[in-house]
Amino acid sequence: MEKPLVSVCLITYNQEKFIRETLDGILMQKTDFHVEVVIGEDCSTDSTRLICDEYISKFPDKIRSLYHTKNVGMAQNWILTMKACKGKYIAICEGDDYWTDPLKLQKQADLMEAHPEYSMCAHNADILEYGNLKKLPPINSTELDINDIIQKDWGIMTASIMFRSDELAIPEWYGEIKNCDYALQLLMGTKGKMGILPDIMSVYRKHEAGISSTLRPLSQAAWIIYLLFEFNTYTSKKYHQEIIAKIKRIYHNQIGFAQEYSLKKATAVLRFYRMFVPIAPFAIRKLRS
Repeated sequence: MEKPLVSVCLITYNQEKFIRETLDGILMQKTDFHVEVVIGEDCSTDSTRLICDEYISKFPDKIRSLYHTKNVGMAQNWILTMKACKGKYIAICEGDDYWTDPLKLQKQADLMEAHPEYSMCAHNADILEYGNLKKLPPINSTELDINDIIQKDWGIMTASIMFRSDELAIPEWYGEIKNCDYALQLLMGTKGKMGILPDIMSVYRKHEAGISSTLRPLSQAAWIIYLLFEFNTYTSKKYHQEIIAKIKRIYHNQIGFAQEYSLKKATAVLRFYRMFVPIAPFAIRKLRS
């Protein structure tokens, strides 16, 4: 079989309501190169795996399955599926998001081929928020570097990311985090720049079962600050000041969310830990649950 230029890393768990739209968006891609789809299915308790089987039987030359015999969790599923990809480039699409432009992969691969200094690229996206399609703030830049990725809240959607597979190094702590998409951006950002296409080519679906919806402000802060703690150690504190500035913004944002939803205890705890940022910026990571 022809070696793919692009592998699509598709991770899914209990997404029977969405997985058909995800797969249809991938299979509609028009490219002048070979594309493979690797499905990491993590022992869903609904009909997700049966739907994946249906698509694999129809497109055996395009889709490969990576079916786990027991539930390994999102981070491990992500790692194992990325490692199973054979392409020069890997495009990410989770099973509740979907692509809307049939030339998405072609445009991104062309950009990566033309810019060897890019370790990854992304594009603009829409959000389907509880059934309502909305515009996300655009990424008003043609490229970002690691400092941009740390310092600013760009809103880079997971389903927009493509990266060079040979540049990916997966540290041990990757399997212990929840913010896998942002961790990927940070890790790849140490290898090169991120190219940005202005096109809107995917939709991020926000729904009640999604990870961003199930984590409350306190847990969100604890988990992302835990990731920043590990990344800070991993990079020998090279970006320490940028990370501290990021942590201050995280507290500002999460306190705002907690107040919006009248979460008085979370607001108080977040304010308490924010006071210790100058001396113990990562202390709240111990509250992740």
